[in-house]
Amino acid sequence: MPGLHINDRQMRLYMRSRHTDTPAIAAARAGFSTATAYRIEADPRLPSQKKASRGRRRPDPLAGVWDSEIVPMLTVAPGIRAVAIFEEICRRHPEIGPGVAGRWSGASERGGP
Repeated sequence: MPGLHINDRQMRLYMRSRHTDTPAIAAARAGFSTATAYRIEADPRLPSQKKASRGRRRPDPLAGVWDSEIVPMLTVAPGIRAVAIFEEICRRHPEIGPGVAGRWSGASERGGP
């Protein structure tokens, strides 16, 4: 299923089935795609033995205002558009605007995105 990570149990089942079956059949038995099977053939380590992802590459520019300003805005007006929230945050905190989304910075002054 797209977007789901395989687990050690699926990997072991695949590797057992792979001794007698083709990668496609072994992958179907284990519950993942043939493409994943060929990826496993290239790197047969168990998922628990692989290096964890490194997370965010840069700090979240909205972390400081998320709980204190953005969440209350959404609570008061749940139907508010994301662009309206972004423009209000840029108005309140001019230092945030350029680092968040360069495409939307100043969009209202130009008349669009």
